[in-house]
Amino acid sequence: MTMQNLRRLGGGAGILAGLAAAWHLLGVAVIIPSAHLSLSAQESPHKYLVFAHRHQDMLSWINLPGAVLAPLLGLILLLAVADRLREAAPDWTQIGLALGVVGVIGFAVGAFIRQVGLGSLVQFHVTNKTGAAIAFYAVNGTANAFLDLGGVALGLGVLVIGSIMLRMNGYYGMIGSFSIITGVAQVLSGLTPHRTVYLIASVLTIAWFAGTGAAVWMEAASGTARKGHASQPREDISMVMGRGAQVQ
Repeated sequence: MTMQNLRRLGGGAGILAGLAAAWHLLGVAVIIPSAHLSLSAQESPHKYLVFAHRHQDMLSWINLPGAVLAPLLGLILLLAVADRLREAAPDWTQIGLALGVVGVIGFAVGAFIRQVGLGSLVQFHVTNKTGAAIAFYAVNGTANAFLDLGGVALGLGVLVIGSIMLRMNGYYGMIGSFSIITGVAQVLSGLTPHRTVYLIASVLTIAWFAGTGAAVWMEAASGTARKGHASQPREDISMVMGRGAQVQ
């Protein structure tokens, strides 16, 4: 696979990751609460398992395409972004990619544990509510640990990637600034179990996936990732002044 094809594929995957993550946020924050299970009630074993017994298909359609698929698509985007930034800062790009990979894997594993693990407790809850509640806390705690790890690692990875993009012109420079905001929000979301922080970080991550994916895809489609184009790193001001002095 050529670099342009990888970037085009990664850009498209980023856009799809944004759509999948948006679907999951819509389901968790709007669709499920509209079916009488609020965000806070989703952490209650009895309320959640009773709801899951009645709406198992709804939870599957929300969690599997959104919470599980979005991180996997995000992984492809990270590979494409790393390929694009490798020439500008190879060492920092590898660090950002490694952190990002840990982050998206943490998200995917946490979402999978929550969907499959809690789903397996639905029938158990019918016969043994106390035992199911204890198991719920164990499974949900493990899933949340992976999700928090994913938030912190992905946030740090986005911060590193954003710091590289800040030295670039065009769309990448603007995305670099937005990446710093998104990275900080993701780290705070992983460290602070607050619903408002979670919602803000989710919205920013959706926009980052889609925006970064669109930028990578458009650049690959137009073939503008060459030296001398606006998306290359900015020249240091001291270098420019030095050349001016030499000309004089």
